[in-house]
Amino acid sequence: MKIKKYTAIFMIMLLSVQLGMLFLIVKKDQVMAEGTGVNTTISVASGTIKSRQEVNLHVNVFGSAGDFLGEHGKIIVTIPREIVYNVNDFDTKMLIPEPFKYEGIERDTTNFKLTFSVDTKLIGENDAFNGLFQIKFGAPILKVGGAQASIQNFTVTYAGKQQQTSAEIQRQNTLHLPVFDKWYKGDFDQNGVANLNTMAPEGNRFQLVVNYRGVELKDVVVSDTLPQGTKLIPAVSRVSTPGNPMTKDNIRILKVTDFDEEGEAIRYAYVTEEFKDKIAYNDVTKRFTVDFGDIAADTTYFVEYALEIEDTNLGIKANVANLTASNRQPIEKTVSVQAIKHYGTSYILNKSVDKTALNYDENELTYTLRLVPLDGDAIPAGTVVTDPLSEKMVAPEIGAYDEKKFDIKVENNKLVIKMLQDLPKGDLAEWHFKVNVASLKMGETLSNQAFLILPNDMIYSNSVSTRKYDGRIQIKKVDNLNNPVSGAMYEILNDKDERVFEGITNAKGLLVSNALQLGNYTVREVLAPVGYILDNTPHYVVVNDGDTVPIILGTENMLRSGTIELTKVDADNPSMTLADAIFELRDNEGEILLQDMTTDINGKIVISGLIPGKYSFIETKAPAGYILDNTPVLVTVEIGENDTQVQVIKENRREVSVAPEKPPVLLDPPDRIPEITLPETPVTTPVKKLMKIPVNPVIKPITNTVEKTTPPQIKLPKTGDSLANQAVFYGLGMLLLGVVYLVRRKSA
Repeated sequence: MKIKKYTAIFMIMLLSVQLGMLFLIVKKDQVMAEGTGVNTTISVASGTIKSRQEVNLHVNVFGSAGDFLGEHGKIIVTIPREIVYNVNDFDTKMLIPEPFKYEGIERDTTNFKLTFSVDTKLIGENDAFNGLFQIKFGAPILKVGGAQASIQNFTVTYAGKQQQTSAEIQRQNTLHLPVFDKWYKGDFDQNGVANLNTMAPEGNRFQLVVNYRGVELKDVVVSDTLPQGTKLIPAVSRVSTPGNPMTKDNIRILKVTDFDEEGEAIRYAYVTEEFKDKIAYNDVTKRFTVDFGDIAADTTYFVEYALEIEDTNLGIKANVANLTASNRQPIEKTVSVQAIKHYGTSYILNKSVDKTALNYDENELTYTLRLVPLDGDAIPAGTVVTDPLSEKMVAPEIGAYDEKKFDIKVENNKLVIKMLQDLPKGDLAEWHFKVNVASLKMGETLSNQAFLILPNDMIYSNSVSTRKYDGRIQIKKVDNLNNPVSGAMYEILNDKDERVFEGITNAKGLLVSNALQLGNYTVREVLAPVGYILDNTPHYVVVNDGDTVPIILGTENMLRSGTIELTKVDADNPSMTLADAIFELRDNEGEILLQDMTTDINGKIVISGLIPGKYSFIETKAPAGYILDNTPVLVTVEIGENDTQVQVIKENRREVSVAPEKPPVLLDPPDRIPEITLPETPVTTPVKKLMKIPVNPVIKPITNTVEKTTPPQIKLPKTGDSLANQAVFYGLGMLLLGVVYLVRRKSA
């Protein structure tokens, strides 16, 4: 029992190892990165938060192809309430790209919770997706000793995962109160360049701060020169601010009406009407001026406007403002600006191949990579797409592309694509490359996918696969003796009844079609060789990508049968036919096919339905008065020569009897026998069921087809020899008995 138990355990372990090795072999050439599911990150663009700074939260959602097919719920972003100066910023500054949508806000005692949805219908099942949106809000005044926590935590929850980021606040010790400054109320990039939104220009708000320090100024003139490619528009008015919110040349002027104990402005009033005649704008030079005259030490003004982008290819331009006063040195302030479309971006990456099934005679595949912006900012220059190539992909050929926009090279068996320019919404990048896969074996599947590296992760495109198959059809033609048939013509039709192939079987009875595409086909014979019966029965064949060898279609042609007519005649008078002669028919191997066949009144035996081959007639009984001649009569039924009966003649000689000479005896003349008229039509002997008979040169025996009968014992007439033989045997027997008797007696 123990031996059996250990043997069973050993066999299980052996099978497990074999299965494991098989799995590794199968996966060797098919190592594909599996999607890790939808991922989300959150970060503070600046890394820190300063007093009254515009905080920019980046929320990044990404996933590989297929990750967005299911339902993942809502995106929830949590922001501490104490770090938000004005909750309305979530409405006025919430510009996010598709497929994201801002759904609303909830609040508790400590946090704001912002809800977003994702329209996954815009993300195809074969699309790798990357989307970034930004949440902007103003930070409060952060003073030394303030109540706000030094570390502010922000979280994002989506698809069952939660990510967190932290930012340190920088408190201000003393408020800097400039005589003149220029402030941009939007956000800046990492290089300090102001981002001008092309989709919501009213948010591109600028302020010129005049006499924040609170000094006496004489003959004050403020000017601002706008960048070419921009247009002066009014900023959004403040409903809670008193005064007339009118504009002059799209400019508003506010006067500070109250300061806190630190000297920071906290209340304002519109006073544009007081200076409407002091404001001038030149649309050609893009320059406006405001003549304030003398400004008292306790008076502070804000000049407010917004910019609209007219040229989306603005680049980085300078926005320069100046203040002149008769009692101070001129002051110049500059803010660099650039155009953006959204506070975020979204795009997809996918891959396709021209053939998912590769035929027997095909060795090339063409792949296509597509990078498509969905919404928001342009995909930035420097983005890199990488496509690892299998060892079975050789000699890659890269299709034509714009070398000013992209740098494409093959290195370390990888196709690397680097973007040299931004790719804006409305454009798409599409790259093609061709590879040779001649080493791909029949039945093997080649899979491939690309990836795009993100700051915190990477996303994978869909995996495209191609399977090698054999689309040929092999026709094997034999006859009813299972011998190959050459010269049979076939045609192959597709599902539209279009002929896609035509050919003739070779000497081995084989015909192999060219490689056919996947689909349904009809095979039929259109011309049979000489000596065969046409079989135009349609044969339906399906070619699929699982075929690794030619599809074998076996068909059969029946040989045309022949007819043999044997005529029995008198050897001395061939015109005299002999009835009642009995024959048997044998094949080339000597097997009896038919027996007890009797010649009719016309001396004929007719056998039809004989397949081509060699046969022999053997006479088993001669007509009365004739000598039996069992010499085989050979006859051949040729292939193709079956329309005419094969004629064969068998002669018989009369028996010769020797009688003693006696005088003739005169007898009375016999009565005349009435004549009997026989039918003229020869009697055709029915043909028994035949076995298949080879044509030439060897004929297989046909067994169990003809019931053999034992010929009757014929007793010959006595001639006197029989009694003599019996006497001899009788004498020998008596002698033997005598010997036995003597031996026994002696022993006794």
